[in-house]
Amino acid sequence: MRTNTTDLFQGIQTKIDFNPYARDEYEKRVVSQDRLLDIGGRNSYSISRQRIDLLNQNPNNTIVSTDVIADYKPDLIDDICNTKIEPNSFSGIYCNAVLEHVQEYWKAIDNIYNILEEKGEAFFYIPFFWSFHDQMDYHRFTFTEIARMLGKFSEIKIFCPGDAQGFGFVFWYIITITNIRKFPKLAEFLSKTTNFFLKIYLFIVYNINSKNIKNKYNNISWEEYCFYYTFLYINHGFCAWVKK
Repeated sequence: MRTNTTDLFQGIQTKIDFNPYARDEYEKRVVSQDRLLDIGGRNSYSISRQRIDLLNQNPNNTIVSTDVIADYKPDLIDDICNTKIEPNSFSGIYCNAVLEHVQEYWKAIDNIYNILEEKGEAFFYIPFFWSFHDQMDYHRFTFTEIARMLGKFSEIKIFCPGDAQGFGFVFWYIITITNIRKFPKLAEFLSKTTNFFLKIYLFIVYNINSKNIKNKYNNISWEEYCFYYTFLYINHGFCAWVKK
């Protein structure tokens, strides 16, 4: 009889999408909604908007960018923690690297929920292992905390930012004192290479100790074991898709 088992996924395994390439598809769903709100997106020339335009499959949709800083010239000056946006007024919300910059992030989430139409969808990127940045920087979030704080939505999926992320990216991010970000192609190559060798190591460990590992981690599969230590144990951040 198995005893003292540990759930690496803390009871939210069904909420995790284990596909390391999942991000683009979830983002496409959200940014292609008929009315999209880009929270903290600065303006129509920002990096956020460039990402939206790249993935948008609905050329006739309406995109509204907001920010609290008027100098950025957003479409709408708004504080998501004290929003003036009408409830049920957007079918999609894009919230990329915003929640770490607001002190009361739970208010932001409540307002996002209220702004969304019924069955509306939202995309979040939220940092976990990332250096202090910008003028206001308050929070970091584990994948389990993301599931908890987005729990009021009817559907949720948590996934990694991409296959060139996870342990490999964080490793090079640290040893280069964050300078690897200046060389995105090199960062992608080094991250994937490091993750490749990590997976070889994990494969060896899993197969040598498969019985003990399965007993300890509730019959975890090799794929789940590898994904956890490559993309969930350490990552620069996590993504989430939700439906109201």
